[in-house]
Amino acid sequence: MTTRDILRRARRSLAQAKVRTILTSLAIAVGAFTVTLALAAGEGGRQYTEEMIKTSGDSGSLSVYPKVDKPKNDKLTEYGATVDSYNQKGKLGESDIAKIKKVNGVANVLPSYGVQPRYVTRGDGYKKYVAEVTVKVHRTEMKLSAGSLDNNLISNGGISVSEELLPSFGFTSAASAIGQKIVVNFPKLTASGDQAEESIDKIFKIVAVDHKTDTTLYYQPALNISVDDGKEIYNYQTLNSDKYDGLVVELSGGADVKTVKESIASRNYEVYSLQDIRETLLQMVGIAQWGMVSFGALAILASIFGIINTQYISVLERTQQIGLMKALGARKKDIARLFRYEAAWVGFLGGLVGTVLALLAGFANPLISKTLGLEASVRLLIFKPLTSILLISAMMIIAICAGYFPSRKAAKLDPIEALRTE
Repeated sequence: MTTRDILRRARRSLAQAKVRTILTSLAIAVGAFTVTLALAAGEGGRQYTEEMIKTSGDSGSLSVYPKVDKPKNDKLTEYGATVDSYNQKGKLGESDIAKIKKVNGVANVLPSYGVQPRYVTRGDGYKKYVAEVTVKVHRTEMKLSAGSLDNNLISNGGISVSEELLPSFGFTSAASAIGQKIVVNFPKLTASGDQAEESIDKIFKIVAVDHKTDTTLYYQPALNISVDDGKEIYNYQTLNSDKYDGLVVELSGGADVKTVKESIASRNYEVYSLQDIRETLLQMVGIAQWGMVSFGALAILASIFGIINTQYISVLERTQQIGLMKALGARKKDIARLFRYEAAWVGFLGGLVGTVLALLAGFANPLISKTLGLEASVRLLIFKPLTSILLISAMMIIAICAGYFPSRKAAKLDPIEALRTE
C-alpha cells in the first residue's frame, strides 16, 4: 500500500467514527489551547517587562551610593536613651569616581546632581508653583507627547515637562508648549540644607513633553534638565559641590552588569541595577507561564489515554477488515502505519482546533488591557506562528506515540483468525 492509500483510508476510517474522533480531538484541543495561551501570555509578559525596564531607567548602567551600616535591632532601646543614627560614611567624591573608573567594564562615571528649586513659573505675570526638577543623567527612553530628545538626553538650556503639569502653566496642548520658556528659581543652600535668601533665576526652553505610561515604574510628574545645567546649579547651591549623594556608572559595550555590580560592591559601595528588577519580574512571568503549561500538559496526558482507548476499540471493531487487508497483501508495517496515521490525524485536528481557539482569544487583548487598567495598545497575549506550528507538530507526535501499542496489536493479528471473527 502506498502512503497516499494509507492516508486516504485513515481519513475514511476517522470519518466513519465521527463522534469518537471529535471527542478524542477535543481532549487534545483543550491541552493545546491551554499551552498555546500560556506561551502567548508568557511572551506578552516578557515583552511588557522589557518595555517597562526600558522606560524606567537605563539597564546598561548602575546606581552607586555610600555604604550604610544598619544597626542591629535585636534589643529594645530604653526610652530617653540616645540612639545613634545610621553610620553613613559621608558622600561620594572625586576619589570614589576615580576608584570606580578603574573597575573593568566601566565606561564612565557621572555624579548624581540633586537640585532644589524654590519655585517654577513661566515668567512675569504668571503664577509661581512648587515643582520637582530632576537632572536626567540616564539615557532612559521617555514617552513623548511632543518634541524630541537627542539620544534620550536633554540639551543644555532645554527642559522637559510632564504632560500632567501643562495646565498649571497655561498650556492647552503639548505641541503648544514646545519652544516656550520656563523660569526656575534656585536658592543658595546653607550648610544644614536650608534655603537661603540669595537665589538665581534660570531660563529654560521646553524641548519635550513626556507622559505617563503603564510600563514606567515609579513615574512622577516633573521637570527634567540636562547634566551640564544640573552641574552648574548644583555647584551654585551646594557648599561642598565636590561631594555627591550618588553616582551613575555607565558600562562599556558587552560588559556583564552582574559582574561589574559585584566588583563595585566589593569596594564598599551600595550598588543597584534595573537588571535586578528585570530578572525578578521575568522569573515571576516564567513561573506563571509554566504553571499554565502544566495544566495544559495534564489535559494532554489525559488525552493520550483517550487516544490509546480509541485505537484499541478501533482495532477490535475492525478485526475482520484487518484480516481482509492482510489476505489481499497488506504487510504488517502497512497495517501499523494505518493506525499511526489515524492517530496523527487525531493529533493534528486537536492541535489545530486548540491553537485556533487560542488565537481567537487573542482578540480579547483590548478587553484584558481595559480590565487591568492598562493602555489599550498593550498586548498581553502575543502569539508566534512558529510556536503554533511546533505545538501542532508536537500534538501529532504525541498522538502517534500514544497509538503505538494499538497499531502494534493490529499489525500482529493473524489474518485467518481475524477473518473468522464475527
